[in-house]
Amino acid sequence: MDVEVMYAIAAMVSIGVGAAFASIAIGKIGKSAVDGMARQPEASRTIQTAMLISCALVEALCIYALLVAILLVSK
Repeated sequence: MDVEVMYAIAAMVSIGVGAAFASIAIGKIGKSAVDGMARQPEASRTIQTAMLISCALVEALCIYALLVAILLVSK
């Protein structure tokens, strides 16, 4: 196999795994936040703030996977 083909395959795997795990993590964060808001409606603002910060951090990991994929393709 060519080196370029191997880089392309590695880039596809990188972005695929990064996006898949990020979407799973965001789903779990959202589920936990909704459960927490249902149990304690008075703390919904605090829970929502923590949920948004957590989702932003998970999305940052997905963007890092995209960056790795772009670097692999441009090699």
